Amino acid sequence: MSMQIDPIDLKFTHDQIYFCVNEHNLLTMQKISEIITNPSYSPFKLKTTKKGKYYVSNSPHTDHIFELLQNFPGISSVLLEHPLFKLSRSVRALQKAYSNLGYELDQPINPLLLPHEQYVNAILPIVNGFVNELKRDSTSRMAMTDRHQRLELINEIKKANARVMKKLFKTQQRFNLNIFTYIFHMDKCESRDKPFIEQGLTQQISKMIDQFHENYKSEILELFFRVQRDLSNNYVLTVYSATERECEPLSMKDFIPLRNGNSLIITPHSNITLSAHEVDYPMDIQDVEGTNEKRWKAIFSELLAKYHYVYYESEYVSPKFIYKDCSTNY
Repeated sequence: MSMQIDPIDLKFTHDQIYFCVNEHNLLTMQKISEIITNPSYSPFKLKTTKKGKYYVSNSPHTDHIFELLQNFPGISSVLLEHPLFKLSRSVRALQKAYSNLGYELDQPINPLLLPHEQYVNAILPIVNGFVNELKRDSTSRMAMTDRHQRLELINEIKKANARVMKKLFKTQQRFNLNIFTYIFHMDKCESRDKPFIEQGLTQQISKMIDQFHENYKSEILELFFRVQRDLSNNYVLTVYSATERECEPLSMKDFIPLRNGNSLIITPHSNITLSAHEVDYPMDIQDVEGTNEKRWKAIFSELLAKYHYVYYESEYVSPKFIYKDCSTNY
């Protein structure tokens, strides 16, 4: 029942206007920011010996930070300036501070030299300035508001999903969760950044969901979905439909209007191609023959973790999940 899915994260657009190497890059930036902005963190520590006092690297965090930053490609101006990709204040601040660090140093910091007193003394004031810049930004009103809003969004999405899944586990005990992932590839779509393309795509997705729901309305216990835009400029639709354990796995492919087998019909020259992956996960309240409620919450939380540093939101695309009314089947 599966069709091979292309990697989401590692693509560049055909004109090389890339956003960033992949989402792992942003995750790394977020982690670096969290280490540095911890109130107890300092990059160097003072050591006292018979020969006097001197500074050394505050291992292992300082070494690890600069190992990561050595391979840090940065974020393109396209992503930084894009109004609909909601980059966290943390990664923006790190990008700015690290850019400033590059102007002040003759060459990137070498983590292998951080244990040496002479090397540390040479870079001490510049690195302390880099760290202090990030710490100051993390306590600004804008940074605190950004973190709070992201946490509120994640918690709101979690609570909505928890209510639905709790009801399923309580009434069904064991059930199937069909998970469909559809990637709409925009690399050959000349108008991919035009609002009418996004509007047309989301309208088509709504029709597909409605048709799927109508066709299987006697079998679907719960149905929810989300559309997001990834860092390769593609749109990703993820659909979750719950059915009784005895029900055969469902498929939504028949409700996707394709031209020549793989091109979505939005406009005459939209050139949007599709790759799909459909799987069926067994769910079991006892965690014997499937995933239980606790493990599902952990899986769902991991799915939302990236919202701490990036998500996409526009007039037509939301980071939240949309739930269809399936109450008649309970």
